[in-house]
Amino acid sequence: MRRLLWILLAGALGFGVAQWRAQGRSIWSKAAPGLELRTWRAPLKGGAVQVIALRTSPSHVHIATGARLAAANWRSREAALMAVNGGFFDADGFSLGLRIAKGQRVSRLHSNKGGVFYVRDGQAHIVPTTDFQMHPDIREAVQCGPRLVVNGQTTTLKSQWARRTGIGIQRDGRVIIAVADGEMSFQDWANLWASRSGLNCFNALNLDGGSSTQLSLKTPQSHLEIPGGRLVPDSVVIR
Repeated sequence: MRRLLWILLAGALGFGVAQWRAQGRSIWSKAAPGLELRTWRAPLKGGAVQVIALRTSPSHVHIATGARLAAANWRSREAALMAVNGGFFDADGFSLGLRIAKGQRVSRLHSNKGGVFYVRDGQAHIVPTTDFQMHPDIREAVQCGPRLVVNGQTTTLKSQWARRTGIGIQRDGRVIIAVADGEMSFQDWANLWASRSGLNCFNALNLDGGSSTQLSLKTPQSHLEIPGGRLVPDSVVIR
């Protein structure tokens, strides 16, 4: 993809860039301690879209706020391994909806639409906005939408196409953060999150997409950059 810049330390992985591209990274592999990486081309009608996914435990997932930055700058600022764009924001660059970072509420819950991803007592949750309740033990939270997968079933979504960013939870509690570096319909995006051959998540939430979609990953083994079209006021990072 034109937006995907691959910079790989092939020596550390024990094989070259050509081999990396050939096998398509179709299975999960270790990117860093406690962090797994998977990249592949998800088939669509008339083509395919590059998908990049990271998997980790909830304790490694954090929300970063307080600036308007690109994902690469969020990653650097937060001393993180990976950063993607977060939730929706308004024309003035202010986050729309709830954000909790390091236990501090940065912005309030917005309307009754969408859902909230949050981490409490080391466990990740995704709930509809109407069911969310503040609690002092919630360390990180981001509100966005729509919900893509609810209790293992995809939701019914509008036929809109865009680049995508999302976050989901597998049945064993691990968190997946993924981007589609190409346009996908909402329904195809939801199907990817629910499918066993895709991201296999029991619950999943859409994050901001389109020109906001962006990812920056840097580990001792690999360096991935998917630039976005604009700076974003909050980010989901993995430390």
